[in-house]
Amino acid sequence: MTSPVLFHGPSARGEAVQHARTVGRMVSDPVGDDGLKVADSREVVQMAMSSGVGDKPPSVVIGPLDRATPEAGDALLKTLEDLAEGPLRIVLWADFLGGVIGTIRSRSLPRWCPPDERWVSPFMDEHADRLYEAWSKRDLSAALDVIVDRAKDWQALGQGFCEVLAEKGLEDAEALRAWEEVRPLLDGKGSHLCLASAFLEVLS
Repeated sequence: MTSPVLFHGPSARGEAVQHARTVGRMVSDPVGDDGLKVADSREVVQMAMSSGVGDKPPSVVIGPLDRATPEAGDALLKTLEDLAEGPLRIVLWADFLGGVIGTIRSRSLPRWCPPDERWVSPFMDEHADRLYEAWSKRDLSAALDVIVDRAKDWQALGQGFCEVLAEKGLEDAEALRAWEEVRPLLDGKGSHLCLASAFLEVLS
């Protein structure tokens, strides 16, 4: 029985897809991008049963596991156990390793994925440094002052903060927690108030 690889970190999804293409032939787009559901586990089982024949074994990417519901996590665990001896290569990913349920972490091989070139930008300026310094000192007032000052370019500020975190090293538990709260905002809709709320959560 081969344990699935669990990619985690800023570039985890891309690394997972690349790995899946290396070890096999992907039989679908990554599963769970819109939020992993119980039905997704059934879909993976169906893929394993109808993956056809090819020169490489079938593979599938599943994640982000740190945002899966407990029910979806339990269903995925059963799927991993049921398909452990089958031909399907299952590749897992998460932004934040600490958010993945322990039973899945214990049955997988974690692989850290540091920031890639997409996280290199002009946003690491003095404002991001000020925000990082306030965060590292647990100074909520100073952090909120920076966020309010940069309300119009809050995404650039959040991006810069994440870059400083990455530069300092994200294996630290507190840094990972901050990454988990702030980074998702940069991929979707939000505001400086959302960023402030994320900092309230991190500093509480």
